[in-house]
Amino acid sequence: MPHPQPIITFVSSLDWPDDDAEVEEAVIQCAGKSYLAYESRLLDRRGFLHGSSFRSTADGGPSSSSSSMPVDGDDDDDDDGNDGGRKKKLSGKKEYDLLTMSDRKLKKLNYYQVLSRSLPMHANSDEVRRAYHKACLRYHPDKTGRDEEDEVFLLVKAAFDTLSDPMKRRSYDSTVDFDESIPKEGVSESDFYAEYGPVFERNLRFASCNDPMNQVGPGGGGDGAGPPARRGKSGGKKKAQTTTASASSGPPEFGDDSTPLSQVHAFYDFWIHFDSWRDFTLRASKETEHDVDAADSRDEKRWMKQEIERKVKKMKKDEMARINLLVERAMAADPRLRREKERLVREKREREEEKRKVEEERATRERIEREVREKETAARRAKIKEAEKKQLRKARQLFRKLTMAAYQSMNPNDSSETGNDAVWDDLEKMNDDIELLSEKLSVTELTSLNDLLGGPEAAEEGSSAPVHVGALIEVRQCAVETAAGAERQSLVAVQRRNEARKEAADRAREARLSRASVPWSREELGALAKAVKKYPPGGSNRWDAIALFVNNLCKQPDPRTKEECIEKYNSIASAAAAPSSSSSTAVADGGAGGSAVESSAAAAEEGAPWNEEQDALLQEMLRKYPADMEKNERWKMIARGVPGRTKKECVERFKAIREAVKQGKK
Repeated sequence: MPHPQPIITFVSSLDWPDDDAEVEEAVIQCAGKSYLAYESRLLDRRGFLHGSSFRSTADGGPSSSSSSMPVDGDDDDDDDGNDGGRKKKLSGKKEYDLLTMSDRKLKKLNYYQVLSRSLPMHANSDEVRRAYHKACLRYHPDKTGRDEEDEVFLLVKAAFDTLSDPMKRRSYDSTVDFDESIPKEGVSESDFYAEYGPVFERNLRFASCNDPMNQVGPGGGGDGAGPPARRGKSGGKKKAQTTTASASSGPPEFGDDSTPLSQVHAFYDFWIHFDSWRDFTLRASKETEHDVDAADSRDEKRWMKQEIERKVKKMKKDEMARINLLVERAMAADPRLRREKERLVREKREREEEKRKVEEERATRERIEREVREKETAARRAKIKEAEKKQLRKARQLFRKLTMAAYQSMNPNDSSETGNDAVWDDLEKMNDDIELLSEKLSVTELTSLNDLLGGPEAAEEGSSAPVHVGALIEVRQCAVETAAGAERQSLVAVQRRNEARKEAADRAREARLSRASVPWSREELGALAKAVKKYPPGGSNRWDAIALFVNNLCKQPDPRTKEECIEKYNSIASAAAAPSSSSSTAVADGGAGGSAVESSAAAAEEGAPWNEEQDALLQEMLRKYPADMEKNERWKMIARGVPGRTKKECVERFKAIREAVKQGKK
């Protein structure tokens, strides 16, 4: 059923209310499918008859042709024989009528749409100039009858002034609405190409190969998402030879799951070293609100430029950070790189496993070879040792046999130097000497003695070789020397052990003497008194416990030994006990000694009279620490050297002795 023709009514005038009439103001919110379709047609997102059964011919009239109006810049190519390039068909898409648009609609158009609806971004200068000429034919005041301050013509002129200047055009193209968003992390492999492919295509707009500064000559064109499009048939080959290297080669493609890995690496290498032509000068000027042309002075203009440049650097840095983040996320989510990484990891693991197996096989082989060599060496050593044992055993048997034969061949009545009595008194002594020689002598020495006695031939039964009886004297002499040498060796060993013990005892005694020369302090004497009372006689390891108690309580750098505690205790006990008491009795008693230690410590604390030992120690300390020392430090060191006396008591005793000496001299 054919679609009915629309009914169109033309209104020549509108009935507006009078000026005196009150008009009610209302706010209307535009919405609905029709309004969205209108906005889409206005912004060139869809054709005017999109979704309708009507079709448009080249001149705009209705037709039943199956070819619809081009949408979104999908214009047909037309071969132009004059310039050999591609030109857009303006007849296939109706141009905007800027005169009928409201101010709000005009603000939504960019400069390319102002000059021509079909003018693409990155169009060359000739295309921009032709579009401007056609726009002037429509919107010039001489054509429209408006004044020279017409907003539409001023907008067309501003668009041409910006797009014809490469520097201004670069800054303007950088401010045209652009989606800077990038996919979030965690994109699945199935959605990777759909998520990241359009993003890279969108950002390719700012690649150096699409720099507006390069679009200064004829040719060029394209939709702004890549290098210049392929030319028409007429003259296309000749023009392709004059294009730049970046435009001819173009950036690497994003590809799909079947793209070779070399192309994938080339793609990411291009984006890692991405060279962006994006210029943020215009945006920085708007954000800083600095108009360089409106500066009042040269200094103010220089300051404005510096502020704008500082803002531009920051924006450029943020832009490259965004590109780097996009590349990092894409490389992390790219299934092709993941498979390559897994393959490399798998190959590395296989190489390591193979290397480990080779190392294990080599180690096992070396271990087996080493074990075989060790076994062979041990077998050879055992064989040699066994042969040596066998040879030694034969030499001993032969030595015993020859010695016994020679001894039996001697004349028992012979009393000369070669008689039995001259060699051995009895058979038992001979056997002892023979066994001593058999045990101490080596195979070579036994063989030499056997040769002296006649050798193996003399030991054979029925042999005519005689046994040399005279060699028994040398055998006897060898036995005496061997016994003396063994005895000397044992004596030397015993002597060395005794000397070592003596040296150790001397060192210990010297250590005890040097340690005993250190005087006991009052704190140590008090600790010794407490320890003697705490650990009475009869307990196990009493003096070990007393020494440990004194050391723990006093915390001296050089701890006291058990022997030092016993020696000090005995000296104090012997001084306090009767003359008939012995040191051993003091140690064994424990009661008198303990009270003596306590009294000694108490006397030191209460300021008891000085005794001869303390006076001698005081005089020794006075000589040891001369008067040129610091006074306080000197008397402190002197008090340490006099056990049981404080610094004050030492000073007073020194003064008393000095006064006594002065009185004696008088």
